[in-house]
Amino acid sequence: MNKVVVITGPTAVGKTSISIKVAKHFKTDILNVDAFQVYKELNIGTSKPTLEERAGIKHLMMDELEPSDNFSIYDYQQAARCHIDNLVKENKLPLVVGGSGLYIDSLLYDYKLTNDGRDDDFEKQYLNLSNDELHSLLTKHDCNKAKEIHPNNRKRVLRALEKALKNENQLDDYKALEHPLYDILIIFLEDDRDVLYNRINLRVDQMVELGLVEEAEKLFSKDLSLQARQAIGYRELFSYFNNEISKEEAIELIKQHSRNYAKRQFTWFRNHPHTINVRFENVNLTSEKVINLINEFLK
Repeated sequence: MNKVVVITGPTAVGKTSISIKVAKHFKTDILNVDAFQVYKELNIGTSKPTLEERAGIKHLMMDELEPSDNFSIYDYQQAARCHIDNLVKENKLPLVVGGSGLYIDSLLYDYKLTNDGRDDDFEKQYLNLSNDELHSLLTKHDCNKAKEIHPNNRKRVLRALEKALKNENQLDDYKALEHPLYDILIIFLEDDRDVLYNRINLRVDQMVELGLVEEAEKLFSKDLSLQARQAIGYRELFSYFNNEISKEEAIELIKQHSRNYAKRQFTWFRNHPHTINVRFENVNLTSEKVINLINEFLK
């Protein structure tokens, strides 16, 4: 099997700076794995590296779609696997970088995804259930999500139930992590939680200074895809533009949702197969550790 290296970790841990040094060392491209950096114009809010920060390293699956384009995990899986094939043909090390755990796993393992869209008939199956009965069904399949949604918000309950059932069916189908498609090494960059959370808060403040609010305001009036509208950093500000919350509340929500996302990233890769944890110290020292691990893996 072809060898593939992944550099992942929670948001704001330092993946970008480390991966660029690694890509330079191995003279390869970076295959980006992010649900939102694939979109053009979503720059500041997604912490997309600038052209200067990319330092001449080609970033695949970045800035490839218009914000109005629909983009699914299936779409990513198919396109990214083609990129891996091409990198192998060019005798380059496939270097996958990003924090979207589900996208990483769908790329590396035997995930049987389809390109089916939303099932328009799904709601019809539950017309005979009351709101409370429907909410109880969601609790059975995803109790954490059920706690977040009021039973009378039938539309959100249905959407969450559809997603929960779809995820369960996929897991039953492929037992994904048992079937890697490549010889893989996953390097998970980690840091102390409190340090990381403080870094996240600081980064959001820096985003605002760089023009996040103005960037989001330009996107607000555009015909964005449902996927693009869900990006952290934009959806909170969209609520502000709709006069639902204040600007200060939107910024605090961005920080909170970013910290929550980092926590989910830790959880996703806890006890994950093929993964080695590397504590972030500084860019140079951590890059050296990562390069040494990859060299050992390639041997």
